[in-house]
Amino acid sequence: MSKPALNEDGFVSLNVRTSVLQKMLNGEILHMTDIHCTCARSKRKLQKLLLQAVTENSER
Repeated sequence: MSKPALNEDGFVSLNVRTSVLQKMLNGEILHMTDIHCTCARSKRKLQKLLLQAVTENSER
């Protein structure tokens, strides 16, 4: 059985509560448990982006 190709369209599927979205838009501190990915691909992408952001912020 062949493996389906990953769609690299630049989108990450997330589920967030309205209150969490409001915090995101206001630039407030969030806890990772507030954000839920809808698929494994999105979860991996989000983890990579978060690690990248932490690395970039620690270099400043």
